Amino acid sequence: MKFIVDSVNDGLVTLKTPNSNYRNTFRFSGSIPSAGSNVVGRIYANARKAEAVSLGGNYVEPLFGRPRRMQGMVLEQLPDRNELRVQTGYEVTVKLPENQAAAAFPVGTHVGWDNGEWPEFRMNG
Repeated sequence: MKFIVDSVNDGLVTLKTPNSNYRNTFRFSGSIPSAGSNVVGRIYANARKAEAVSLGGNYVEPLFGRPRRMQGMVLEQLPDRNELRVQTGYEVTVKLPENQAAAAFPVGTHVGWDNGEWPEFRMNG
C-alpha cells in the first residue's frame, strides 16, 4: 500500500493515507525516507481480541495518532501464521491472540479488534 511520510521521530513514523483523512503513527525499524516522501509498505497489528461484527464499516480509530481500534472486511486468512489480511481504512495484517484462530473468520467477514500495542509499518523491498 502507498503512504506519504508525514513525520519521523524516535522509532515512530506518521503516515498519511492518500485520498483519506487518516494520519496514523506506527512503529518501524530501519531507515525510512524523510517527510513528504512516498513509501510503499504494509501495516502489521497485534489484536488483543478479535470479534466478528455485523454493524459499521471499515475504519481506524482515531483518525490521527496511534491506531487503537480497527475494523474491516477480511480479505485473506493466513492460518499458518494465525493472521488475517483485513481492509480497514487501509490494508492491515492482524495477528490474532493464541486463543483465537484465523479460520474462524472467513473471507468477507467483518472483524473488529483493539490493538494490544503500536502497530508496525514495514516498507516493501
